[in-house]
Amino acid sequence: MDPEELADAYVREADALAAGKRTDEALEIYDRAIGVCPDCTEAWTGKASVLRLKGKAREALECAESALAIGPSPIAETLREILMEELKR
Repeated sequence: MDPEELADAYVREADALAAGKRTDEALEIYDRAIGVCPDCTEAWTGKASVLRLKGKAREALECAESALAIGPSPIAETLREILMEELKR
C-alpha cells in the first residue's frame, strides 16, 4: 500500500478512536500515520486536537505548527490560534 494511503487509513482509524474518547489509542495511531508519512497534515492536526483535549497545550501547539510547516491548513491555523490563546492564560 502507498504510504499516503496507509497514513490516510491510520488517520481515519485514529479519528474514530478520538471520537470514542479513546485518546491514548488515537495518539498511537496518529503517530503511526506520521511514521509512514511525515507530511500527513491530517495526522499532525488530529494529534494536536487530541493533545489539546488531554490538557497538553504546548505539545498540541508543536503538532499544529508541524502541520502548518508542511502546508496551508485552515484547521491547523485555527487550532494554533486557540492554543496560543490558551497558553497565554
